[in-house]
This record gives sequence, structure tokens and C-alpha cells, in this order.
Amino acid sequence: MVKVYDYSAGSDTPMALCLGFFDCLHLGHTEIIVGAKEAGLKLGAEPTLFTFDVSPAEFLNKSGEGEIFTLRERLYRMDELGIHSAVTVRCDEAFLSTPPEEFLSALTDRFNIRAIVCGADYTYGAKGAGNVGSLRAFCGKKNIFFKAYELKRDENGEKIASRKIREFVKNGDIRSVNRYLPLPYIIMGKVVHGRHDGRKIGFPTANVNLEKDKLKPKTGVYYTNVTLCGKKYPCITNVGDHPTFGDYSVNVETHIIGFDGDLYGRTITVEFMDKIRDIVKFNSKEEIAEQLRKDVMFAREKFEND
Repeated sequence: MVKVYDYSAGSDTPMALCLGFFDCLHLGHTEIIVGAKEAGLKLGAEPTLFTFDVSPAEFLNKSGEGEIFTLRERLYRMDELGIHSAVTVRCDEAFLSTPPEEFLSALTDRFNIRAIVCGADYTYGAKGAGNVGSLRAFCGKKNIFFKAYELKRDENGEKIASRKIREFVKNGDIRSVNRYLPLPYIIMGKVVHGRHDGRKIGFPTANVNLEKDKLKPKTGVYYTNVTLCGKKYPCITNVGDHPTFGDYSVNVETHIIGFDGDLYGRTITVEFMDKIRDIVKFNSKEEIAEQLRKDVMFAREKFEND
């Protein structure tokens, strides 16, 4: 369970703070997380992630597409990566217009910060006017341990960046997404009642509505995994609408292979592993049932080989 500290409230807990947005916790971010854990051990401080309630780009309406990981998903993944506390800040006009020096002063006044780690391209304050150089100088004056990590690059020498991962998600290229993440891409949500069409043809599903601030993956049928009561199950997940049944509402609908139980009202985490196919309209329920049997076979084989 992640302990969440509100930025406006502060805390006396000694912290080794990771500064950034950490929108999808990619491989570059995980190096910073490891650095905070190491600094925390040496300094007797709690490794802590700094993050926003929503993406600054979303607040400024620069993309309007949503976040790769919502705040809830970021907290879930960071907990698995060994960071069990976070400082969350409300992203609004007042915060984004804060001058760099004022932001750092407020941060160190409100929190007991022993260490700060970040990426080499980190910027902060109004219009990103603060940078690693000014942050290093500030930490030196305050006797705060500081380290900036060089940018993580892929096999082609290109920076591992959230914008690239975002495009992979939008294109449904889950295998490429997962190459840049330490843990698979996820969608979290509460299971709600649907039309029960899947159950009628022998493929019951757990239906989850996408959160409004979640970047929508490309519509399609995916091979996925879900862990329930400590056991991992292979799944097939439909992201999008259901044209065969005349249902054009968009949701995430997961058939959990080998599981038979009531999940309504529970929050589940669907791990995406690979795309199987595009969504198509079938001529009959028999046709879609036959295709779903093939999809299940694909997912079973992948699961056994993973």
C-alpha cells in the first residue's frame, strides 16, 4: 500500500525524493527510482515519488488524449517497483505559474528532504525555467544530496521518452510499449455490469470503463493477464466497441480464461502483453464464438511460453 502525502500539507518524514512527472514509469524512470532507494538507505530517508494528479500537458489541453498511466495506475506500479510513498500535487494554473525558486523553497519548507534525484533533462517552475544546474546549486546550499541521471537510451541510441511510448499505445503496438517499461502496460478499473452478451455465447467477461483521463489504446483484441487471489490467468481483452451485438459504446472487456467467479464491484488490473487482431463485425454469434475460441487458444499458448 502506497502512502500518499499531499503537497499542500507537507510532512516531517525524511525523504529521498524522485522529482519528475513519471507518467508511465518507463525504464529511464526506474533508474531514478533505484537511485532514490539507494540514497534513502544511506541517509535514513523514505524513497518517495513526486507526481501530479493529472498530466500538466492534459491540464494545459496540449494533447487532450489522456495519460499513459492514470495516477492510480502510477501508484500501483511504483509500489511494485519498491517505492511505497508519493507526494502528489494538484496540477492547476497557480502551481504551474510558480517561479522555480519559490517551488523549491516551498518543497523544502513543507517536507524533510534529505536527497533529490531526477533525470538530466528535468525542468521545473513556471515555463520550465528551472533546470538541473539550478537544482544542483540549490541542493548544495541546503546540504541536500543530489544526483541527476543521464538519459536512458534504446538500442538505436534514442532517448526512451514517454511521447514515443504514447504513440505505441495509440497504435496498439503493445510489444513495443512493453520493451520500454519494467513491467507490462496496464489498465485498472472497477468491474461493472455490461450487456452479458459474452456469457450468452460461453465467454463471460469482466467489463471495465476507461477513466476519463486515460489515454485510449487502439481498438482491438489483446492477449492480456489478470492476477486474482494470487494466481495469474491468461485472458483475451476487447478494447473498443462490440459491433456484432450492435453495441458501439467503448469499454475494456476481458475474458479471464479458467476463472469462474463474481468480480462485480472489484477493481482489477489488466496487464497487456500483445495484440491479437482488430475488431471486426461478424455475421452471427456462431462466427464470433469460433473466432473467440481461436483467440483463447492464442492466449493460452502465449501464456504457457511467457
